Amino acid sequence: MDKNPFEILNVEPMPILDLAALRKSYIEIQRSGHPDLGNDAEVSEMANQAYSLLKSDEGRMSQILQFYGTWPPDTKLIGMDFLMEAMELSEAIDDLNASGVSHKTNVENSLKSLSNELENQLSELNKKAENNINWQKDSQLLDEISIWYQRRRYITRLEKNLNGEHEL
Repeated sequence: MDKNPFEILNVEPMPILDLAALRKSYIEIQRSGHPDLGNDAEVSEMANQAYSLLKSDEGRMSQILQFYGTWPPDTKLIGMDFLMEAMELSEAIDDLNASGVSHKTNVENSLKSLSNELENQLSELNKKAENNINWQKDSQLLDEISIWYQRRRYITRLEKNLNGEHEL
């Protein structure tokens, strides 16, 4: 998306958004811009795209990085320990899928633990942003968002692989 989705939906860019307020803003724009009401289809489509991107944590963080940070994210920031853990989980998933062995619960628990850790980190990132008026210009915080985003992408892929939706 070429235009900033936070601006399109008139919401303050933050790592965590009030999803009800986001939807309310989206609906207001659709009421005034929907083509079925005789308005510009482009406004409606931009609102659709913006809402789709901002309603998920992962999508929202990608947009923060694209409009305020570094895109694509710096893969050197993610951390070797996390990468090794992700690779081990990926191998465990491959072993499960290849043999149908009953260690799936252990892998699910490991993924859930990593996912919960990311949720806690997202809350911390949001607190830091709330306490920093110019957080969109804070390179350290944007690096932390980049790390969060990349780790979330890894976990999402692993979850999909565990559920039989194979991604690299």
